[in-house]
Amino acid sequence: MAKSSKKTVWLILAVLLLVMTQLGVIGFVLARTFSPNVAAQAQPNQVQRGRQNFSQPIARKSSPRQPVRKIVADRPRPTGPRAELPQFSKAGGVYKDAFNVELSTKSKDATIRYTLDGSEPVESSPAYSGPISIKQSTLLRAACFAPGVVPSIAASEAYNLIDDDLENFSSNLPIIIINAFNQPLGYSEYVPMSARFIDVAGTRATMTGVADFDGWADVKRRGFTSLRFPKMSLTVKTRDDEGDKTKAPLFGLPSDSDWVLYAPYVDKTMMRDVLGYELSNQMGRYAPRTRFVEVFIHRGGAKVSYRDYAGVYVLVEKVKRGKERVNITKLGTNDDTEPAISGGYILKRDHGAMNRGNRGWGGDGPPRASDDGAGFITPRGLHLFYVEPNEDELTDAQKKWMTRYFTEFDRALYGSNFTNPTNGYAKYLDVDAFIDHFWLAEVTKNVDAFRYSAFLHKPRGGKIIMGPAWDWNLSFGNADYYDGYETSGWYYENLRDTEISWIYRLRQDPDFMQRSADRWAELRRDVLAPEKVLARVDAMRVQLQESQERNFRKWPVLGRTIKPNYYVGRTFDDEVNWMKLWIRDRIAWIDRQYPAVPKLSEKPGRVAPGTKVKLTG
Repeated sequence: MAKSSKKTVWLILAVLLLVMTQLGVIGFVLARTFSPNVAAQAQPNQVQRGRQNFSQPIARKSSPRQPVRKIVADRPRPTGPRAELPQFSKAGGVYKDAFNVELSTKSKDATIRYTLDGSEPVESSPAYSGPISIKQSTLLRAACFAPGVVPSIAASEAYNLIDDDLENFSSNLPIIIINAFNQPLGYSEYVPMSARFIDVAGTRATMTGVADFDGWADVKRRGFTSLRFPKMSLTVKTRDDEGDKTKAPLFGLPSDSDWVLYAPYVDKTMMRDVLGYELSNQMGRYAPRTRFVEVFIHRGGAKVSYRDYAGVYVLVEKVKRGKERVNITKLGTNDDTEPAISGGYILKRDHGAMNRGNRGWGGDGPPRASDDGAGFITPRGLHLFYVEPNEDELTDAQKKWMTRYFTEFDRALYGSNFTNPTNGYAKYLDVDAFIDHFWLAEVTKNVDAFRYSAFLHKPRGGKIIMGPAWDWNLSFGNADYYDGYETSGWYYENLRDTEISWIYRLRQDPDFMQRSADRWAELRRDVLAPEKVLARVDAMRVQLQESQERNFRKWPVLGRTIKPNYYVGRTFDDEVNWMKLWIRDRIAWIDRQYPAVPKLSEKPGRVAPGTKVKLTG
């Protein structure tokens, strides 16, 4: 081909590429790469093998950002006497048939203005003049405007009308209805939506049941590799009509405003996170409490129907400081001297570089200095993010103090006198808490442990504490890399210096090894007794037996590989049964790494004089 012809072809290709990029076609093609039809490949056999470790975020379609409606308009909140709140003739909730809503006020001089699209009523909004017909799911907001006073707060009622196909829907699990009212679900920005949390009454939850919470919630998508999947995990913050946090005791959990709706997708038992957190709590180490739920996400308009069914989710307590969560002292901006400056802090080792722009994204290294104080790097290259307080809330003195503390710990751990109980690593690290977290990671072989979503915290006047446990879906054999599927072998041997790999050095201390072995023996008698762990799995299987059928009709992933699956069962019961076998064999392998605990021939208690007690191994 002549040079001029080649130039013409390249010019045409360049123009086509530019046009496709502007139209969002390129982003669409990339996004399709991760569609369930591609990622989930039908397999002829149940057991699958392979190796893959996701390290990059999903490619998303490029499109203009849609404006997000605000609960409260972006302007200074007015002060002074307010007009009275308007009254609604019908409370928000779930309804089967259309109806009218009347608005009223006791003030004769007030004008009620309202909106039906979720925006805050302003002076130019329609004035109420008669009953408002509700024929589809609607977010009605109203405020009173009167001369000489500040307009009232915008009161809100969310009316969810359900289609005929949901009239008789019920579940043995709690139900959550999220109504976006035509708002986009974003990845980085919270979007105000309505949320209704309906608990089980007796043995069933129904769409029209009484709600634990029915109101505003700020919602956004969450996750890292899970952003590839169509079943989306969400962060949910409950709010009041003014947009302020409001605590809610959801489904018997301690009252709070910060929650996560985790969407099991790679984990086809849907219970690995729940089981991992429960084991941690049974060890005496706080991990988020959970509830299995069924979720409906209505995008807006028309009625809520079975098309809005989103599947089985897990409602999870978000990791944060609090009396019922990570119980550490609140660190204030004036706490710049000891002992106040020593805590409390929550930190995290995770994906990403050490700056705010790349936080949670990108690769892992090589370690470099922080651009804006989002975290710090220890002398051996471990990078940790500030979680609570975050980098914007911490003072420079507090950041320097925490960096210095970890530097001193690093030197103590890798110094020649590291086993000294007074000045060695034990001066800085809660050893018993670390041992418990180590055993939780090893018995479950969680391939993210000590690497990603790896939390630790430091109470005021206390030592570094590993935990709480978080992100346990790639555990109990559910990973085809780092030998996560094998019941043999130590997981910690995969850890690198830039991860929380202190265990290598700790295992060089005979005292640590003995304490670790003793704790394993203690846990095996109770929390990690195979029959107890497997009984809990069976109980969750029963709890999920009904809803799993609906979930897998919505998300047909059974019998398909969703990376990084190793085993692929054809049914929900196949998946659960395989995990049970894995748990039994994993515990047995760890047992074989230690001498058997001696058994006494006589039970403890009062015995006759001269009784002989025998020890057997």
